[in-house]
Amino acid sequence: MKKGIMFFILIAFLTLLCGCQGPAANDFPESGSSVSDTRSHDRTETIYAFNKPFIEGEGCFEIETLDLPSELNSMKPTVSAVLSETQLLMLLYEEDPVPVIREAGVYDLVSGEYRTSFVLDEGRTISIECTADGLIVYKETDTASNTVSLNCCDWNTGERNRIYQFSPEYAHTSAFYNDIVSGDGKVYFDDVVTEEGKVAGVNLLEYDLAAKEVRLYRKNAQNPLWLDSGLSYICKDENAGQYYVETAGYEDRIYLDGNISLLASAGNELYSLHNESNDPNTNRTIWSIRSLPADEELLLASNAIDQLAANSSVVTWRNFTPEKPVIYLREQDGFTVLLEDELAYNTYLLGAEGGVLICSHDNSPTAYYIFSLT
Repeated sequence: MKKGIMFFILIAFLTLLCGCQGPAANDFPESGSSVSDTRSHDRTETIYAFNKPFIEGEGCFEIETLDLPSELNSMKPTVSAVLSETQLLMLLYEEDPVPVIREAGVYDLVSGEYRTSFVLDEGRTISIECTADGLIVYKETDTASNTVSLNCCDWNTGERNRIYQFSPEYAHTSAFYNDIVSGDGKVYFDDVVTEEGKVAGVNLLEYDLAAKEVRLYRKNAQNPLWLDSGLSYICKDENAGQYYVETAGYEDRIYLDGNISLLASAGNELYSLHNESNDPNTNRTIWSIRSLPADEELLLASNAIDQLAANSSVVTWRNFTPEKPVIYLREQDGFTVLLEDELAYNTYLLGAEGGVLICSHDNSPTAYYIFSLT
C-alpha cells in the first residue's frame, strides 16, 4: 500500500532532476551486521544490513550509460516508466518556479525520437499508475477542486478515455495511495464507500476496456496485485481484526502485520516493506524488506527507503541516503552491486526483466543507466 508524505512527494519528482553525492562507502556488511547512523554523508558504513549473500555481478547482468536528451519540445524531460526494451515513457515539465508537468510521451531508445502521447490541461496534475498492453493508466487531479479521476491513454495513438471519477473523500484517505493494475483487458482499482458523509469502507472495482464500463469486482477489498495465480487484493478479517492478501478463486490467505508500508508482487512471490522499529542509537526508523510467503527478511535499513518494486528477475527500492546501487537477484537469492563506483540516491524503473537505474547526486548531474539480466 502506498504511503506518502510531502517530503517523499517532493523527492519523488526532484530526485530525477537534481543530485546528491557523498564519498565512497566501505564494503557492505555481512549478514548480522548492525545498521549504521546516517546523519552524515561522511560515514564509514552503509545503512543496510543484508541477510542474503552478495553475488559477483560479472555474468549476472549488463549495464550501460543511458544518454537522454536534456530538452524535448522546449521542456525538460524525466523518465517515468519502462514501456519496452526500446521505449520509455517520458514526462515533460516546466519550472514555474516548481516543476509543472505539461505532457507525456514515448521516447524511442533506438531512433532517439520522441512522440507526444497527450498534453495536460491547465490546472491539472497527474501520476502514472501503470502501463500495459499499449496503455498508460494515470490519475489526474484538478488542483482547484482537488477532485481525482482515473484515465487511460493509448501511447501509440494518443486516444484518451476517462475511466472513473473518484468520490470526493478519496483524495483524503489512504486508499489514494493504493496500487492500480491492468491486465486481461481490464483495469483494477479501488474507491472508498461513504455512509452519512463518513468513510465506511473500500470496494475493489474493475473497468472493462472493451465495454468501457466500471463494475464492482469485490466489496470490502482494496489494493489489487497481480500474481501468477491471478488477481490478488487485500481484505480484512473482521473477527481477527487483521488484513490479509487473497487471490481470486483460491482459499489460501497471506496475513499481513500492521507495520507494512508497501507490497510488490512478482510471479507468485509477494515482497513487503516494513516499518520495523526505532533504532535506539539513532532514534531513526528501521525499515526491512521481507518475502511474505517464505516469512523471510532480506535486509534492514537504518534510513528511509521506499518504492519497493519487483519483476521476474529482481527486487529494487529507492534510498534516501547516498549508497551504491544494490539490487536483489530473485533466482540467485542474493544481492549484487550494479555499479561499484556510483554513490547516489538510486531510483529504479523496472521493465519485464531489467530496467532503468537513475542515480541522483547532490553536486553533479543525474546519471541514467539501463540494465538487463544475463
